[in-house]
Amino acid sequence: MANRLQNSTSPYLLQHAENPVDWYPWGEEALKKAEHEDKMIFLSVGYSSCHWCHVMEHESFEDEEIARILNTHFVPIKVDREERPDIDALYMEAVQMMSGQGGWPLNVWLTPARVPVFGGTYFPPEQMQGRPSFRQILLRMIEIYSTERDMIQQRADQIRQAVSRDLLQQVERSSLSDGQLHEAARFYRDNYDETDGGFSTAPKFPMAMGISFMLKYGYIYKKSKYYKMAAHSLEAMIYGGIYDHLGGGFHRYSVDARWHVPHFEKMLYDNALLLGCLADAWSVKPADLYRNTADETLAFLQREMMHPDGGFYSALDADTEGEEGYFYIWSEEEIREALAGFPERETQLFCDVYNVSRTGNWEGSNILHITGSVEQMAHLSGFDPQEAHAVLYRAREVLLKNRESRTRPGLDDKIITSWNAILLKSLCRSARSFGDSSYHEAALKLANFLSDNMVESGRVMRIFKNGTVSQPGFLDDVALLAEAFTHVFELTADPVWLNKACDLCKVLVREYYDKENHGFYYISDSHEQLLSKNRDLFDNATPGGNSAAIAALFRCGLLSGNKQCTETAQEALDAIMQTASKHSTSFGYLLDTALQLHEHKGEIIISGTKPEIFSKYFTGGKLFNRVLITSPDASKISFAPYKGKKPIQGETACYVCKDYSCQAPVTDPEYL
Repeated sequence: MANRLQNSTSPYLLQHAENPVDWYPWGEEALKKAEHEDKMIFLSVGYSSCHWCHVMEHESFEDEEIARILNTHFVPIKVDREERPDIDALYMEAVQMMSGQGGWPLNVWLTPARVPVFGGTYFPPEQMQGRPSFRQILLRMIEIYSTERDMIQQRADQIRQAVSRDLLQQVERSSLSDGQLHEAARFYRDNYDETDGGFSTAPKFPMAMGISFMLKYGYIYKKSKYYKMAAHSLEAMIYGGIYDHLGGGFHRYSVDARWHVPHFEKMLYDNALLLGCLADAWSVKPADLYRNTADETLAFLQREMMHPDGGFYSALDADTEGEEGYFYIWSEEEIREALAGFPERETQLFCDVYNVSRTGNWEGSNILHITGSVEQMAHLSGFDPQEAHAVLYRAREVLLKNRESRTRPGLDDKIITSWNAILLKSLCRSARSFGDSSYHEAALKLANFLSDNMVESGRVMRIFKNGTVSQPGFLDDVALLAEAFTHVFELTADPVWLNKACDLCKVLVREYYDKENHGFYYISDSHEQLLSKNRDLFDNATPGGNSAAIAALFRCGLLSGNKQCTETAQEALDAIMQTASKHSTSFGYLLDTALQLHEHKGEIIISGTKPEIFSKYFTGGKLFNRVLITSPDASKISFAPYKGKKPIQGETACYVCKDYSCQAPVTDPEYL
């Protein structure tokens, strides 16, 4: 019998709609019930592709006895963290304070006033390894709430005070400097895994924002060892099991240090950020590996995660038929059967290159990954390298088609503005780096989808599902969309996109900016007010809202000539930069913006019908710290930086500008 989640649009909440637990969605009905009946709230937060969320649902939330306890003594509330990141962030911070760790599923017990008093992540159904069972915890919370109410209230007061502290009031302000950027890069260097790449121990996450920062830092400061760390890390992921060698795209993270065994879910934001990394790596050192991986990743996104109108869905599940990774793993017998039409030596080449064996390389099965040089394997097998690559390509095509007959992982088909904005920015960067019209077309299609569907009367909405939008956008939705629109303008020189970006930047300053502490709140006054008005300072799996807002204002100010935007970006950056330089792996996106702001070399405006005679000088890494606008007649762009910048006597002219002033235009490429 369906519970109150049955009318939700969230795929995650719908997964729980048949539980015997009488779940409520977060809202007035549930919160008033807790107050009226003086019951604790049991808040459970997760997302649709979360493996351990599925495990706990099956073990506990489908259990009739546990459901009876929850329904009788608590008000159980389910929240999709991707729809309500504000709720997730607040209670995750509280649980991390209480337990020293966090993750999903996030399970928290709240007073009727919504103050957390106890919480954790996954709780087992039976006591194990000294950990109490979920049932034991429930019974203990009932007992404490009945007999030790004063202690509960005291703990609630302490936690309320702790989550209300404002980090920006405690950190040291400091003007952006070379020294801070060098210190940040050294922090990455000190955490670098020289053997396997990456900037942490297991489990290893892609850390795409940090890789992009290190690529650009190494190029701009001519420190090749930093670029090489980033390139090594990116290449290790491409060769590892975290990359889907058949279908393209990256899995969420690797459970081991070698990038071999992935956590199999595929998230839009990971693939969007890594697509940008690949474009950056190509900009420094063009290589087929980067370009091919980018092409395969885009193909995967368009094939498996794209809405017909151009937006992109959120995630593919890790599990298929209750088994994690089942869709992606192979036995040697399955591979040989699928490749039955190939000569034996070609099948063996594939097995050798991708580490396929009869006993398997993971729990009796095989995760495709590359540990040696394809060229070396080809030589040992008697293949010409070019011939070997052709064989592997054909084999992958056959296996991909074969894999499509399997039961597919679940798709979370909600479209999230901030995640799509990350992809839009990466598509624009890829179009510029690769010079490929397919990326340009994909960027425009996505830009139009977001503009047409996710912005209503100047207000950004967060979620698109089944043709309707819901949930007012948070700071990251507004900021990342504004920044992405600046990249669309830079790609197309169409002032419509810069106008849209500027309008959103006005919203950022008006509704989210704290002028006193020089930082951004995650919610505006029009959002539901929770226990505290929290910020989003850290760059975790996705860019933090504060970092994204700084990036949006910096770029919008630069491209539109609005000094107020750039000055606000600078003061907000100064407020957090000292902390970011000392903990740089938590501020990858912020550092990328800081590097571009500090090392900005100017704006290049090419006005005329033959922009290529000048644009060929501004390619690759040269665009890391410049912006490049090409237009048949830039003087028709209705913003101050483009005033008067027209072709000269019918010839294409190049204008080089910096700090709101320009040198004399040039019509001779040799003179430039």
